[in-house]
Amino acid sequence: MNEEDKNKIKAYSKKTPLYLSRRKFNPQGVLVEVQCISCKEFKSIDDYSKNKIEIDGIEIKCKRCKSSK
Repeated sequence: MNEEDKNKIKAYSKKTPLYLSRRKFNPQGVLVEVQCISCKEFKSIDDYSKNKIEIDGIEIKCKRCKSSK
């Protein structure tokens, strides 16, 4: 799979209802909060670690939930 195909998949995935339901954007369209899959709370993106594998580059669990494994 080439880089162009990966970018198309990421672009499509960012439009899915599941992706959009777990994220809050400001009026300019900038991501400001993400829902943690573990504690189900919406938290600032500063409360998440970076993860290159994820669609938006943010870990799916907040730092607190990830550290309490």
